[in-house]
Amino acid sequence: MALLTGAILLGGALRFFHLGASELTPDEAASWAAAAAPRIAEVIRRQALFNPGKLAAYELLLHGWIRVAGSTVPAMRTLSALLGIVAIVLVYWTAREVLALAPTQHQAPDLVDHTAALTALIAAVSLITIRYTREARMYPVLMAAALAQTALLLRARRCGGFANYAGVSVFTVLAIAANFSAIFLFAAQASWLLFSRRGRGQDWGLKGLAALAAAGIFLTPLLGAAVHSSVKALDQGALTWISPPPWWAPVSFFNRGTGTLPFPLLLMLAVWGAFLQWPRRRDAIVFALWWIFVPVLILFALSLTVTPLMVERYALSCFIPFFILAALGISSLRSQRMRAGAIALTVALSLAHTGAFLLQPPSRQWTHAIDHIRSYAPGATIAVAPPHGANVLGYYLAADGQYVISGFTPRACADSKILLLWDHALEQPDGKAVGACLAGFPRLLFEEKDVMVRTR
Repeated sequence: MALLTGAILLGGALRFFHLGASELTPDEAASWAAAAAPRIAEVIRRQALFNPGKLAAYELLLHGWIRVAGSTVPAMRTLSALLGIVAIVLVYWTAREVLALAPTQHQAPDLVDHTAALTALIAAVSLITIRYTREARMYPVLMAAALAQTALLLRARRCGGFANYAGVSVFTVLAIAANFSAIFLFAAQASWLLFSRRGRGQDWGLKGLAALAAAGIFLTPLLGAAVHSSVKALDQGALTWISPPPWWAPVSFFNRGTGTLPFPLLLMLAVWGAFLQWPRRRDAIVFALWWIFVPVLILFALSLTVTPLMVERYALSCFIPFFILAALGISSLRSQRMRAGAIALTVALSLAHTGAFLLQPPSRQWTHAIDHIRSYAPGATIAVAPPHGANVLGYYLAADGQYVISGFTPRACADSKILLLWDHALEQPDGKAVGACLAGFPRLLFEEKDVMVRTR
């Protein structure tokens, strides 16, 4: 328990470190704009407008949180950080259930507990599990729900019980309602239940498939409008920032997520653990490999055939089985000194990568731009391109009710005194219209990183 306690304390410190130092991002501002609505029905309506292609699970949760804790940047991010700490505990539980797939005669409770706690420690210090718990976005809900769902699915295999299968359905619904990318994990689970030795033809496997199917049936009436908005968002270039993947992307995916410093060590430990423990824990290792690669390969196939999707946030949970195998590799080292050294080196390399991220100077480009707008043109009408950046101005200028803020349209361009461009606006699908509008704003008022403010 000392190792798990250390993981929780260290992971919590990393998730709360300078949590409110950076300004609200456009993506976070979109979540705030929906969650800040006065009524639940309005939250759902705004979410479909500002975050198309998703359901409003996170925005509804944030709506309730704002009522309790307020809508300051640190307050909203605190919800994500707390969910990140909960996820550390869920990693421990999930790792225990994965390792319990080994035959009974190969179970060693001390080894299982130690390996599960090591998995929680690796997850606690890994940047991929930290960075998305420091944003007021839906990914901590997605991760927590995916872990709880996976643990319940495997617990149902071990213990049975209606409550476990019902939990599988509930957390499947919650994860997909947070972000549709959860479907990739559940597709991997369904294929494992259908085709793996452990799941194929088993009574509990059929019940697991039924629990997944029940979640799908429940969600079907809610998905029509969201899928339509997803297609519309894609047509409007919502994912044009993602580059087409190279052939080695399924491997580099984990390198990018864990970092160039810790990844080689984690990979060697994972391979060592899988190789050495294969005779005793084949079913657990097969499940981990299925969980690692099937969602990522689905992302890769969609990236090649539909639209590029190979970014870590769309398969966050796939890093957990990778960490389980790495922890298994550490536990398989022969001497206590070697195990302690491997733990220390893994944590040190992960902290070095995480620390470089956490100690970066905080971004203040939007607030600097707003300061210039306030001093130059109080009460101005502002057009923003791409349009969802208007939510950032809406957040910071909410107290200055005289401002009129809108996303970019030709009409907004003609009626505005200020034009704010960000995120390479001229390269977006409506970049030609923005470029034509730009001639009417000849004076550069402010420019920093990827935010530019121009005026007439």
